[in-house]
Amino acid sequence: MAHQARRTVRVLDISKRSNESDFDYHKRIIYGKLVDKTLGDIDYAELAEAVYGQPYSSDVARRMFYGSKKTLDAIEATQLRSADKNILSELEEKRAELQKERQRLSDQRRESNKRVAFDARWENLQDTLKESIDGLRDLDSVVSCNAACGDDFSNTEAVMVFSDWHFGMTTDNAFNTYNTEICQKRVSQVVNEASKRILLNKCRKLHIVVLGDLIHGNCHVSARVAAEELAADQLMHASEILAQAIYCLSKCVDETYVYTTYGNHARSIQNKADSVHRDNMERIVPWFLEWRLKEYSNIFVVPEGKDEFIFVNACGHDICAAHGDLDSVKNSPKLLTMLFNKRYGKDIEYILLGDKHHRESFEELGVTATICGALCGADDYASERRLYSQPSQQLLIVTPENGVDAEYRLKCN
Repeated sequence: MAHQARRTVRVLDISKRSNESDFDYHKRIIYGKLVDKTLGDIDYAELAEAVYGQPYSSDVARRMFYGSKKTLDAIEATQLRSADKNILSELEEKRAELQKERQRLSDQRRESNKRVAFDARWENLQDTLKESIDGLRDLDSVVSCNAACGDDFSNTEAVMVFSDWHFGMTTDNAFNTYNTEICQKRVSQVVNEASKRILLNKCRKLHIVVLGDLIHGNCHVSARVAAEELAADQLMHASEILAQAIYCLSKCVDETYVYTTYGNHARSIQNKADSVHRDNMERIVPWFLEWRLKEYSNIFVVPEGKDEFIFVNACGHDICAAHGDLDSVKNSPKLLTMLFNKRYGKDIEYILLGDKHHRESFEELGVTATICGALCGADDYASERRLYSQPSQQLLIVTPENGVDAEYRLKCN
């Protein structure tokens, strides 16, 4: 009776299940008969009618079962190969993702190391400057200034541009002689000439724009050869001369605002391709000026922005300034106007650039772009190529009615 009961269960097992496809049903019956033998006691003829839908003799059904098994084995092998390919493809994707993640972490680590190195240099330079500030002389000891104190003001404002001093550079060529001593003398000359014109125009406010390359640095082999001092020493001395120039000019007006950006000669990595544009020693200049000029309530050092651009509003008129190594005088009116309109929602009227060591002006769409002169004048590179421009700096007089109403090119002897 027990044996008969088991046979009854097995007969029920050959029925198609409710959630079973035809393919899976046929595979279960055929493999149950030939592979795992769970249906081994049931005759082929009985199973054939369930699988093939019609009766066959036991011998014919047996041959059909073996033929079907070969077909099922081939299908299963194909599925396995396809599954293997899918697995390999997934593994390859995972490997690529892992490689990307490893590269991303490597890039982050490299950038972190750069930042740590930059912060270390920055902190060291700050400590050095703090020590040097305490021992500095009075603010009128280096820059000789005869400016009188202004007390009769109108609604005009002045924009004084200090560009491309290249303090530390030495040259003696057919067009120009320059060294640290001559740099100080030229700054004094510019400050005195500017103060006369600021007082003449009765300017109430003065905007001092520092366009970078205050120092010659050591980013090029030629710069290292032509350098009179190490880059850090150049930066300390040039920053002090700048602070004294600002102090002298501030006596001519009621309020003085100082804006700074950085050039390309003070970058901390000599190879331009490997350097980060903002990794630049000149970014410490506004920090030095704040410390050095903190006793003077009418001098305001404007904090550095997110990028290298300077934005000045003089008498309600918007002026943009940058060092100029990334800009062209002929393209800048259109490009910088669009950039500033997008970033600040303002339309600039005037653009000030440096870097090129000669004076040039270009106007387009009502926007004037001016390349300001260099205090250092022609170096050996320019002399060898017969490129000469007289050392100069730029002063603008701005009025509410006319915007930039006067431009002075302050030439140096």
